[in-house]
Amino acid sequence: MENVLFRQSESDNPYPLYARMLAEQPVYRDESNGIWAVYSHAACTQVLQATTAAHIPAPQPAMLTHQLARLANPPAHPAFRQAVMDLMTRLQPAHIAALLARLLGASAEVDWVDTVCKKLPALAVLDGLGFGQEDIASILPQLDGLTKLMLPNKSAQQLAEANAVATDIHARVARHVAASGVVGDDNQQAIYVANLIGLLIQSYDAGRGLLSNALLQALTHDRHGDWPALVIETLRYDSPIHNTRRVLVEDMTLHGRTLPRGDAVLLVLAAANRDPAVFSHPHDFDPARCNNDAHLSFGGGIHHCAARHFSVKLAADALAALFAAGRKIRLLQPAMTYEPMINARLPRQLWIALGQ
Repeated sequence: MENVLFRQSESDNPYPLYARMLAEQPVYRDESNGIWAVYSHAACTQVLQATTAAHIPAPQPAMLTHQLARLANPPAHPAFRQAVMDLMTRLQPAHIAALLARLLGASAEVDWVDTVCKKLPALAVLDGLGFGQEDIASILPQLDGLTKLMLPNKSAQQLAEANAVATDIHARVARHVAASGVVGDDNQQAIYVANLIGLLIQSYDAGRGLLSNALLQALTHDRHGDWPALVIETLRYDSPIHNTRRVLVEDMTLHGRTLPRGDAVLLVLAAANRDPAVFSHPHDFDPARCNNDAHLSFGGGIHHCAARHFSVKLAADALAALFAAGRKIRLLQPAMTYEPMINARLPRQLWIALGQ
């Protein structure tokens, strides 16, 4: 019996397991955890696009979570999604090279994760939306605490700590939104504020995962040059988000098995991204493959990530700036360790040397 809800910190390489499950049991019932695991690209896509049949699980109550587009189902979702789309249209292009230079300073050796990945995506969002330096300096160090809002099973202490951080950030974001001329009634402004904070949470987790994984693949495979293609292939080959969940509100048939209404489903997107039915030689890292953008790392259906283009460009621009002028980057770690998370595979550290 397979335990499908393992922490990424406990696995040196989960992909052999994913490949075996995809080949032998693409829809698997984990009785011990009371959840279905879905591994194939076709089945994951079917569930992601089933707007009325598969819902985002109800989050544990916490500040802001009831207004986030990423956690909302119909009929509430469209209004929340519109706020996110409006945010993306207001987001001005960030000067990534300048922001990266500021973060790196004159250091010869840095932990790429702590120095850059945990800061650059959110910094680009805050800078691009016109936040002042005082607010940016206050918000950035609190993002790790803010992400605790998204934990599926928070302790009372974790909930209290996350709400305290969210309260401070919410006050700053609300002031900024009020001063920026966003129109709408109090409820609409509250939705806007909540989803701007939600964008910061995604920037901190998924954004840092993409930045770290993309650099790791560039160094591991000695690939330089076409940075957007490398980033997109990283999303397929080494996605920061390995799985997401749904709860069925209607019966659904996947690979000949009927999953009953009310059951929980784990969509193993990282397995689907290496499905040989979609990607030839799926375990090869190939930025030149013709369909690498068919990956599911940004989700699908009504919850398809609104920041997907922003995320790819940010990571590509950061790598271009890092390797600019022939700078030699050397990996200093013999092996990676990962955060103890079930849904995301995020390196804890990525030490590099910055040569000339």
